[in-house]
Amino acid sequence: GDTMVKRKDGRWQDAITLNGKRKFFYGATKAEVREKMLAFQEDVGKGHLFGEAADGWWEEALERLEFNTVRGYHSHYTRAVEAFGVRRLNEITPVMISAELSAFAKDGYATKTVRQFKLVLNLIFRYAIEHGMATFDPVSTVRVPDGTKSVKRHAPSPEAIQRVKENVGIPFGLFPFMAMYTGLRKGELLALTWDDIDTKARTITVNKSICHPGNHPTIKQPKTETSVGVVPIVDALLPYVQQKQTGVIFPNRSGGYLSETQFKRKWEDYCRATGVTATSHQFRHAYATMLFEAGIPPERMQALLRHAQLATTMDVYKDLRSAELQRIHESVYNIDIH
Repeated sequence: GDTMVKRKDGRWQDAITLNGKRKFFYGATKAEVREKMLAFQEDVGKGHLFGEAADGWWEEALERLEFNTVRGYHSHYTRAVEAFGVRRLNEITPVMISAELSAFAKDGYATKTVRQFKLVLNLIFRYAIEHGMATFDPVSTVRVPDGTKSVKRHAPSPEAIQRVKENVGIPFGLFPFMAMYTGLRKGELLALTWDDIDTKARTITVNKSICHPGNHPTIKQPKTETSVGVVPIVDALLPYVQQKQTGVIFPNRSGGYLSETQFKRKWEDYCRATGVTATSHQFRHAYATMLFEAGIPPERMQALLRHAQLATTMDVYKDLRSAELQRIHESVYNIDIH
């Protein structure tokens, strides 16, 4: 029978159910509605767009994944949609995927980053297959190109560290200072409130983080126990967190959480004012260096840095150890025995 109905506004309406979802069509006449439905069905026959699958996967990812994972995936999701968004899933070939990975690698990104981009493409195709939008994953047969560089994150220069110590009092100066003396990640620092700081027990509780899908600050609760942690307040930091305040430690003008754009502006202004050229993440590395130099063993470092895997801490530890051996090695050349 005819499922078309006339609406109160005078237009005709009909619907198609596809993958459990109702899609509605409207027109001034029944013929116009039928024409729109036919065009849509022809379009569906050609296959779904990559952008549809990517958006569906991203919505699910926001629900399911841990905050740091979502944060790491966001730029890859954006790049994937820019590259393939308007293409049909069934038209995307391994050659196209390979070309996109090579272009990404040529932009100077580290192997680890290119691998993560490939993983996101893979997850989008897996989502598409599970939801009946595609039958083939062209990503799984593609290798990450050789020759992508491996980037080690290093601690800021001694000059940058000195400037951070000297400029705690200027706007946003507490941010890199806290990063350096707590090892907190950017998202964790941006989510911190004064209630998380206990100066009597000399601890900071880390139990949430901010990520910025679409530039909007979104609180993500950590999934793993390791991400939750209690960080000691070191002597150098104590005077700056003692005054009892309320609310977000690094707020926007209305006292809420900073958006990605607002954070970038504050960070750039701070760097301009102080001449600091490091990234905020490098001060987490400075904290790891301090722990290493204080003789803290890897297992304790893992707890303080809140790494989910000890292997991650061991990578950092080995880098610091080899840097120390290099320094010792170089200082031997300078020994004056005369």
